[in-house]
Amino acid sequence: MAKKLTEEKARALSFHVTEAYRKARTSLVYSIIKKGCKKIVFTSPHKGEGKTTTAINIAAALAQQVDCRVLIIDCDLRRPSAHTRLSVQPEKGLAHYLNNECQLDDIIVKTSLDQLDLISYGEIPPNPSELLSSEMMSDMVSELEKRYDFIIFDTPPVISVADVIPLIGLSDGMVLVIRHNSTTYPELDKAVDSLKRNNAKIIGMIVNKVPTPETSKGGYYVSDSIGG
Repeated sequence: MAKKLTEEKARALSFHVTEAYRKARTSLVYSIIKKGCKKIVFTSPHKGEGKTTTAINIAAALAQQVDCRVLIIDCDLRRPSAHTRLSVQPEKGLAHYLNNECQLDDIIVKTSLDQLDLISYGEIPPNPSELLSSEMMSDMVSELEKRYDFIIFDTPPVISVADVIPLIGLSDGMVLVIRHNSTTYPELDKAVDSLKRNNAKIIGMIVNKVPTPETSKGGYYVSDSIGG
């Protein structure tokens, strides 16, 4: 009986998480279409708020649309994790390309999901901000937007480091990921102020770990979204 209840809870969790990301996708896609966005930066105030997982799940949800090609670029060159979450281990990545060590096609890898590709970090460089603000980065994004319907940038937390700032000018909009009952209002205000000072277009916010009614029953958490 205990095993059956555990399996039922697992199925319920999977359903609610899937539905949450579908809801987030619907809200985000509406904002994207309304505001003409196709290059979207995902960031958060601090680490541990679910930014990478959220970016990947939204990218996967977008890729499941008919005739929609999506690319994730792991721009977190300090604490990269997108390749681990997607179970791929490319030999070359973003830092290699920006250091002129390979060609663009060498760093684009397919994931297990059709229509979803990844550019991983490659290696951790000593100068992440300089690489991300380089002309080569800008030229690369210009080329990639010819190939993909959506480009998702997974970036470092905006309060911790300045790496995300150069990507504001390369993107059409930004999504801020926060964690329920963890991110404080002062931290959220600081993150929003930092983005707005650099003319970022915030198209939405995704709140992770929002408790569901089942939480009190041994529960689980899902994501929610707020359109910009």
